[in-house]
Parts: sequence; C-alpha cells; structure tokens
Amino acid sequence: MGQIELGWGLDIILWFQSWRTPLVTVFFSVFDFAGQAEFYLLVLPLIYWCFDAVLGQQLGLFFMISYWSNSLFKSLWKRPRPYMVSKEVNAVMHTAGYGIPSGHTQGATQLWGFVALKEKRRWVTIAASVWIALMAISRMALGEHYPQDVAAGLAIGLLWLGGYAWFEPKLIPWIKDRGLSTQIALVVGAAAVMLVLHPLVIRATVPPMTPPDLTYDDLISPSVTSIAAFLGLGIGFALETRYVRFDAGGKWWKRGLRFLLGFLGVIVLRYGLKVLLGDSGPVILLRMIRYSLIGLWAGFGAPLAFVKIGLATRRGGTAYVEQ
Repeated sequence: MGQIELGWGLDIILWFQSWRTPLVTVFFSVFDFAGQAEFYLLVLPLIYWCFDAVLGQQLGLFFMISYWSNSLFKSLWKRPRPYMVSKEVNAVMHTAGYGIPSGHTQGATQLWGFVALKEKRRWVTIAASVWIALMAISRMALGEHYPQDVAAGLAIGLLWLGGYAWFEPKLIPWIKDRGLSTQIALVVGAAAVMLVLHPLVIRATVPPMTPPDLTYDDLISPSVTSIAAFLGLGIGFALETRYVRFDAGGKWWKRGLRFLLGFLGVIVLRYGLKVLLGDSGPVILLRMIRYSLIGLWAGFGAPLAFVKIGLATRRGGTAYVEQ
C-alpha cells in the first residue's frame, strides 16, 4: 500500500468517522442509494419517457459508456478501499470491489453534470454541483472511499463531460446522417470493443478483505450490464428515431402512466428473464441478453407502446402513424 492509503488519506477517513453519528449515517446513506444501479434504472428512463426524449437518448448512451469506464479503471488500477487496509475503519456498507475511482462520485458527475451542461441554467448548475459535492463527501463519511478515490471519480466524470462537449457538435449530426443499418452497426461495434477491452482483456480480480461469497461474476456485472444496456439502448434509440419519434411532453397524468407502464416492462424483463434464463449458461452471455432486451424495451418498445395507446404523440405534435 502507498503512503496515501496508510498516511493522510487514512487520517481523513478516520476524521470523518470520528463525528459520524446515526443521523449522519442515515443522511449519507441516501446518497449511497443514489449511486446504485437501481437509482439510475429509475432516473434515466424517467428523463427519457417523461421530460425530454432527445436529451434522454444522448444522456443514456453517454452514461452507459462513461460508467463502463469506471469498472475498467477499477480493474486496471486495483487500489484498495479504506476498510481493506485498516481495521480502524468502520465502513457502513463494505461495498465489494476496488476503490479508485469512486463509482458513486463519477456517476453523479456524469449524470447531473450532463443535465447541467444541456440545460445551461444557473440554478441547475448550482444544484448539480451541490449534489455532486455531497455525493463525494458521503463516500468518505461512510468509510467507503479515500479522498483520492472521489477525486479520481470527479476528474474522470469531468473529462467525459468535456470530451462530450467537444465532440458533440460534430459527432451527433454525423451519426444522425447515417442510415439505420449503419447506426446499428456502430452501436454493435462499440459494444463489442468495450466488451473485449473489459472484462475480457483487462480482467477483474477479487480484492483483499471482501465478502467470502464474492465471485468474479459479481465483479464484472457492472461492466457487462453497462455494455448490454448501451447495446440495447443504442439499437432502440436508432429504431425509435426512425419509426416513432415520440414526444416526452404532455399532461402530467400521461407522463405518470408512461413511466408506470414503461417501468413495469423493465421489472418484468429484469426479473422475469432472470427466472427464465436462470444459470443455464455463461454469466456474461445471460447478462448481455437480459440487459440488452431491457435497453431495447426502454429505448424503443416502451415509446412505441406509448404512442400506440395514446399516451404520447410524435415529436412535432402529430399522432402516431404506421410507417
């Protein structure tokens, strides 16, 4: 271990721990949930189905690629969490996997930083900044991450945002000008490159002092889930743009029903396919199938259902017409 992990980095974690009361633990545990896959499974479809379809499409693909990189860097750097190097640390969650970069901090930076980048409103930027700062503090206060972990998560998230802002003016119009088959081929190609790079080439390893039932499959699940969701969403968005073009606006009750219907489909696919497929094959393949289908439903199936049953119109205010 390095001087940072055994020196001032550990001192900072123990300082946070010294004033962590039950109330503080409860408060920061809210942020722990807000960095979990279940939270993003709620928020990303909500934005896409109920607020802004175009923003939701760009955010969904951006988030899946950038979040996949978090698993890549963890497997590449293999740096421990505080509780892995000192018995003095009383971590609240004992999250599995390596520490740097902090996935919660990176995810919050990517999601809310992206929204602030697109909205370009002062209050949105301030709110996003406060949320990201509290998320970073929560990871140290709960004993889950060192200061360098959250700093790396913040830096990588900002680099992804900067890269998107730089390439978006040319990249998005270029992709829109491609045919449907080319767009799908680009999505499949990108997903294949991600899968080969990690977890196939850069493999995950089990960190020290992890739960005894932690397996290699558990460690690669965030990476494979991100890739599969990216694949399904990318194909779904291409089909939606070509055949549906639904409007995420409308009356509040229609938005609410859209979310309930769409999320019901996500739940059925997530848990129904898990029961149906079981453990009948390689975990990577099974997870790719499940989350690709979930992404396809979220990106295309749900919007198609919305317009067919009258819960949404097409962008531009027209009713849905079969093409």
